Amino acid sequence: MTRAPLALACAALAAGSLVTLGAPAGAVQPTGVRVAVVIDFGTGATVRPRVVTRCIRVPTGSNGSDVLATLASDERVPAPSYAPSGLLCTIDGFPAAGCGAAPAGAYAYWSYWHGGRTWTYADVGPAGFAVTTSDVEGWRYQPGGSGSASDPAPRFSPSFAAVCANAAVLPTGLPAVPGGATPWVPIAVAGCVLALALLSVRRWRRSPT
Repeated sequence: MTRAPLALACAALAAGSLVTLGAPAGAVQPTGVRVAVVIDFGTGATVRPRVVTRCIRVPTGSNGSDVLATLASDERVPAPSYAPSGLLCTIDGFPAAGCGAAPAGAYAYWSYWHGGRTWTYADVGPAGFAVTTSDVEGWRYQPGGSGSASDPAPRFSPSFAAVCANAAVLPTGLPAVPGGATPWVPIAVAGCVLALALLSVRRWRRSPT
């Protein structure tokens, strides 16, 4: 490609990227609610990492159980399992023994929490709690818990901003682009600039002295 057509193509690509980054009126916006999730597998867990943070979007009207199911589907890990009573038994297949993991005389379970300024022990099960945007859903496995707020909370900040900032990196390792732009657009623009520079160098070397 010669310099003139390449320059026009680069200009068009750059203009398109600016429109995308600007989020013009009428653009399709994401639907549903955005929820932060913290899953703490507990101090005695052998899984890695022991504390998982995610920031996900779920349909409006979803509850805490829906959040866990959506997260498992997005991460392609085993779906959460429950006892006939509705008690949560496993997250991502942990613990392997399910609700029968506790030794005699102990109470092992997944404690359920809501974030905000502090962690608050949930007094309603996940199926009965409707999530809204900026909610923080927390879970911590208690191998020998009391089944009350005296059990330790998840080992991460209860702040929505902190959780989502920690999880706001695309799987490719590229930073998220504001306004819904695809991350390859700035890279393509940079490639155009480099190609124009190389053409300029070649033209300079071929010019008569």
